[in-house]
Formats: sequence, C-alpha cells, structure tokens
Amino acid sequence: MKRDPLQTMLRIRQSALDEAQAALAAAYVAEQDAAARVRAMTEALDLEMRAATSLSAGDDAVENFARWLPTGRRRISEAHRILQDATVTLDRLRAVLALARAGVRTVETLIEQRRLEQDALRARTEQHTIDEVVAARRLR
Repeated sequence: MKRDPLQTMLRIRQSALDEAQAALAAAYVAEQDAAARVRAMTEALDLEMRAATSLSAGDDAVENFARWLPTGRRRISEAHRILQDATVTLDRLRAVLALARAGVRTVETLIEQRRLEQDALRARTEQHTIDEVVAARRLR
C-alpha cells in the first residue's frame, strides 16, 4: 500500500510538537529552579544583613558581613543572570511550541481539505452515474 505523504508529514510534525513540549517542560523546571535560587540568595543576603545590623551583633559580625558581601552580591548577580537566561530560553521555547502546533494544524487542515475534495468527487461521480441511469431509462 502506498504511503500517504500527508500522514507522514503529520507524524513528523507531531514528533516535533512532542519534542517542543518536552523541551518547554524542561525549560520551565530550569526557570523555576533559577527563580528559587535567586530567592534563596536574596534571603541569605537579607539574613546576613540583619545579623550584621542587629544591636546585639559585635564587631566580628559586621566584619564577617563586610567580607561576605562582595561574594554574596556576585552570587546574587550570577543567579539573576541565570534566571534571565532561563526566562529567555523559556520564551523562545514557547514560540517554538506555538510554531510546532501551527505546523500540526496546517497538515491536519490539508488532510481535511483533501478528504472534503474526495467526498465531493465521490458525490459528483455518484450523481453522474445516477444521471446516466435515468437518461438510459428515458431512452427505452
């Protein structure tokens, strides 16, 4: 039996859609992880700052905070960069998913149009046959 090229194309497009959905799901998890890391790093900075500015804190707490602050800010900055990259990736993969969905819908539309054309041709053929039978009976 001859393979239907539109069915083959639909399988390919569906596979691309499945891959796009999986990639988007992974990107969403990565973005959530990055956001959680930003929150954790920001909370750590807040905690360290409160400890250093506490009335009961000694000079060593302030000195420890002063030593930790550049590293903490670098880590927070890096966490924000990773979050931004994850968000950009997520947005890009949303667009890829939308294109993959459009590709599947396009092929499905072509398949439906072909089916409708075949149905119309079959109906015209049946009507032509009926017309021939009626005409042949009139000639008798």
